[in-house]
Amino acid sequence: MIASGHLVSCGRNSPDARLEAQERQHLEAMAQDITSAIRATEEQTSRLASEIAGMYPDLQRNAANADRSQYKLEPNGVLHRPAAIKNEQAAVFVSGAVKVDESVMTVVLGTEALDPVLKRIPEVHPAVVQAYYNDCHSYNRIYPPFDVLTQYPPGMPIPTYNFYYLADSKHNPERKAVWVKEPYVDPAGRGWMISCIAPVYHENSLMGVAGLDITVEAIVRNFDFENANKMCLLAAADGTVVATGEHLIHVLRLPALKNHRYVDTVRSDTFRSADYNMLKSRSIAIRNMADALLVKNNPSAMLELDDVKWTINSTPIPALDWRLLEFIPRQ
Repeated sequence: MIASGHLVSCGRNSPDARLEAQERQHLEAMAQDITSAIRATEEQTSRLASEIAGMYPDLQRNAANADRSQYKLEPNGVLHRPAAIKNEQAAVFVSGAVKVDESVMTVVLGTEALDPVLKRIPEVHPAVVQAYYNDCHSYNRIYPPFDVLTQYPPGMPIPTYNFYYLADSKHNPERKAVWVKEPYVDPAGRGWMISCIAPVYHENSLMGVAGLDITVEAIVRNFDFENANKMCLLAAADGTVVATGEHLIHVLRLPALKNHRYVDTVRSDTFRSADYNMLKSRSIAIRNMADALLVKNNPSAMLELDDVKWTINSTPIPALDWRLLEFIPRQ
């Protein structure tokens, strides 16, 4: 009995067991850091939505004090702010999907005080690359500014896009900050990103949606997937690789994760290619590993690939329905 107990005790404190505990501790600590960043972004988005909602009772008065000459209505029905980039102001785009009449102008002019708020957020929170407001009249106010006439198509029905409708009453009855969880290609040309969005209500009607964007590149940089955490990978529930470094991209036989920008105007939601989905990998071993971790939610799995054996530990990122994976080579 004493010998048996001694053997069990040695097993618990063996070098392998201690190493596995350290590996799991590193993974959990990194997951907590990511979750903390997610929660902070949600809180910031909710505050932004609240500030915008507070502007709607005073739209008429605020509009009367705004400078109407900053805006130009094009023959195709698009309203924009031509000097936004030059003056480092928030860009403005009203697509014309809803005719730009005096009531729409009142909303645009009455929310002009939003500009310093949008500008401050990316300055204070470096991971946020864009801060914006999309009103139900297909009106977009966004910072930093860019050439909206090049990036956005005339007549763009903004409420039909996922970065708007996922916050509406049907998809978000709790009226809280929510995430566009699957990485998508930003119609403003900033590459693959995820968005935190929050609804703006006035007198119990949805007026629009506030949003903050974080690029995949920022996630890779901020959590150092290229160096200190190069064996880690963030994956969405559907198997899509959200963020990782070049080392694991090579291991998993994925296309190089270069920033995806496009010059054509966007006409629909555009998500990541299936080439970045581990559940759709050409490798049976990779598919089985992803199934064990992402579908069956196992805490770990084994992978043997190209004569290398790996232990992959996994932990959830509940707010986004993601999982953080760490790949550990074994002899």
